Amino acid sequence: MPPKKDSAKKGGKLSKADKEKLKLEEEERKAQEEEEAKQKAEEEENRRKEKERLAAREAKQLEDEEKRQRLSEMSEIHDIIEANKAALYDLHDERRKKAKWARYMRCDGSPDPTVAGEINTYINLRLEDKSQDDVDSVLKDGDSALKLIRELEFLLDDTPESELNVAERASYKTTIEDLHHLIETKLDAATQNLLCQATSRANPETFNLQFFVKNSDIALCVWGNLSKNPRVKSFEFGEKGFTFDIPRILTIANCAFRVLFTQYDQFSPRSKYFYPRMKKKEEPTPPVEEEKKDEEGKEKTEGDGEEEKKDEEEDVIDKAGSEDTTDLMAALNDLEKEQNGEQEEEEVEEKVEEEAVDEYDDPDTPEPIEWEDLQEDDDVVDLRANHVLGGVFHFNLLNLPPQPKSMKSWVITRLVDPPEINYLDYVADSVAASPILLKEKDEKDKDKSQENEKKKDEKPAIGINMRLPETVLFTEEPQMARWDHENNYWRLDGFSDFKYDEENRMFQFKTGYFGTMALLQDAHINMPFQSWELRPHATNAALLTIIAAIVEIEIEIKEAMCCLSKPDDKPELDHLRMKWLTPKELIRGMRQAGVNVFPAEDSPKYVSIQDKQPAVEDRLYRQMSMMASAMAFSWSKWNTDVQDREKILFQGSECLRDEPLMEDEWSLYMVTKKRSLKLKMTEFDETFSDEIAEGTPHKSNMYHLLMDIGTADAKERVRNTNYQFSDCVYQLLSATKLTTYS
Repeated sequence: MPPKKDSAKKGGKLSKADKEKLKLEEEERKAQEEEEAKQKAEEEENRRKEKERLAAREAKQLEDEEKRQRLSEMSEIHDIIEANKAALYDLHDERRKKAKWARYMRCDGSPDPTVAGEINTYINLRLEDKSQDDVDSVLKDGDSALKLIRELEFLLDDTPESELNVAERASYKTTIEDLHHLIETKLDAATQNLLCQATSRANPETFNLQFFVKNSDIALCVWGNLSKNPRVKSFEFGEKGFTFDIPRILTIANCAFRVLFTQYDQFSPRSKYFYPRMKKKEEPTPPVEEEKKDEEGKEKTEGDGEEEKKDEEEDVIDKAGSEDTTDLMAALNDLEKEQNGEQEEEEVEEKVEEEAVDEYDDPDTPEPIEWEDLQEDDDVVDLRANHVLGGVFHFNLLNLPPQPKSMKSWVITRLVDPPEINYLDYVADSVAASPILLKEKDEKDKDKSQENEKKKDEKPAIGINMRLPETVLFTEEPQMARWDHENNYWRLDGFSDFKYDEENRMFQFKTGYFGTMALLQDAHINMPFQSWELRPHATNAALLTIIAAIVEIEIEIKEAMCCLSKPDDKPELDHLRMKWLTPKELIRGMRQAGVNVFPAEDSPKYVSIQDKQPAVEDRLYRQMSMMASAMAFSWSKWNTDVQDREKILFQGSECLRDEPLMEDEWSLYMVTKKRSLKLKMTEFDETFSDEIAEGTPHKSNMYHLLMDIGTADAKERVRNTNYQFSDCVYQLLSATKLTTYS
């Protein structure tokens, strides 16, 4: 009988041993493939990490190189700016020394207002001297006192803080107040002397006192009721365009009206609302618990680092597995070298970074300052939001003293001791009692005779019609305010029935009080600006144009001086137009004339602006002033659209001809804390992009950017720019803050 065939051969099935063998082979193959894939992945991961490390190192090298370049450029521009500042300081220091010597050598009899002994003697002697209390002498002496006041005001504004300590500044301000008090006292004395001689000065037609006299700063108008004529309803001082009503109750009284105009305002600085009011921030308590948590977290992090290091060593030991001791030690040495190498590399990079730190980088951007609201009733004037324009005027009701009487060859005069001015109290019924009480009283007075008697005793509000000051531009209806002597602030209540004739510059109102009054205008009526442009005329000459909210302004700049050239259709500005002044003088004159385009530090409280980083903005103004002889700058809409404090955008163009630029000649520039660059986009693109223009570098500042891409003629103009011209441009730019308020 033949042998039996194998079962695998019969049915084609594998034996159990074969299956186990195949299974082991398959598992080994998969394990090998997995190991190869793992090794390949590790190799790829290592290559990726190496590539990233090299790329990071290259980027770090480029960044360090950029920092070194920035440090070099900023050091250079810093040296130029500091040299200009030093030259300016020497120039003004020499000017101040010459002025001080000229004041010392002056022999006009006027005291030195900076010397306490001299000025106090001058004030006391003037107060004691009653022989010079006539109107002409008082106005003449008042003019001398005002010159001393302006001298002190100039010294306070012009002298550096390092040369004038706090005590000296306080002393100067006290002297100014004392001189104003001297002028007020002497004007009262002159008015009283005038009233005592009212009969001799009476008008032959009306038989009342009608007196007017003025100089460049003061105008004195007095009407005295000598005739007691009840048919007199009003009086007009035609020289000043000032008309006031005379209530019936005053037409039969021994009274006089005084209207005293002064071109200056000595009252507003006495108000606490004249100065910026910064909110006081509460000092945060030190977070003790958080500090402890931070320390614990730090200890935990350090512990985690040690544990990670141990884990890496254990992984190496595991990988070494069946290898001998030599291979194990080699693997551990390689790991230690790798760790030490990375540590040395980080130390080198940190050292390079420290060496390349830009000393001109600013600290973290501070938060915008918060300002306090006015903590008073609505009628109290916030002098940060409103400006007093045209000086002040005193509308006073005075007692008319007994007049001399002639009897034959005698003149009899009643002596009044002391012969001081006597102010009469008068408060209109409309403000003395509430409308409800007045209505109840009227309902009870039904008898006609009682009504007529009541009319004789009425104290109505006094109507006033005045011509607005000739040297002030009112671009809206002015507000009236009266000075509260008890609380030292301006108030809006007590006035009614306003009528404003803009064409004839006449303003009409009624007042329920006598006293010190002033005209107000919104200090920020011309803000924010619609657009601006700074365009060079030639070397050390440029034109600054600002299209404000209401008026269009042009300021010519030449060397260290500047002048207002437009608007040229406003006669109120004739005293300023084409008059060459220093920037401080022009700024002061324009503000006093009602053309305020110079925001204060707290103006963001009253104007919606694009708040920009102050240090970036100030640097830009410095650099623009250095390039103003060769490059034109202009407003850009993107400066408003890009909501980033660190970015300032504007248009610019090299400009070597004295004529306006075409639209396609302008380019868009962006300045940040660390870079200045020319953008590829234009003003008229629909979307913003900070992509740099082709073929142009990015620099640390605008000055070096122009010196890199500018023409030879432009660079020559910049090098020839005078430091006084740069300072003049800088003062105007920093005073207007064009990149923030437009």
